[in-house]
Amino acid sequence: MRMKEISEVRGRADAVAEILDALPDIMRRLIESHPITGGELELTLAQVRALGVLEGRAGCTMGELARRLGVSLSAATGLVDRLAQHGRIERIADPEDRRVVRLRLSPTGRRARDAFRRKKRRRMETALRGLSLEELNRVAGSLALLRKALDAEKTP
Repeated sequence: MRMKEISEVRGRADAVAEILDALPDIMRRLIESHPITGGELELTLAQVRALGVLEGRAGCTMGELARRLGVSLSAATGLVDRLAQHGRIERIADPEDRRVVRLRLSPTGRRARDAFRRKKRRRMETALRGLSLEELNRVAGSLALLRKALDAEKTP
């Protein structure tokens, strides 16, 4: 391997390592410094994630929800039980297969999800207020590149 190729590999490896270190640290700091849940929302982050999944996938099954959240079926069931107890989601029997239960957001769940999004947006605006417009655009552009790379990885 030539010297340029070695430094290029080391440079890419260092950049990937920096991204891997930065993303969880950024999320942890955003959440810890100003918790988004609590108060009127009364939602755990896992519940917020479940509401987000169901928002775009009305009629999702328990198994689909578990896969999307990356949790076991029993963990998803417990999550759904708590959300249903608070009226945030509805369970609907599948007319074609009575063994299957489909899930969807209730109006209460939609309001909770919307409140969470508003609070999250305010938190992000507060965190980023010290950046110039140019810096904000660089951050947004970098995140768009990361999303594009992850999307390209999905397609064969």
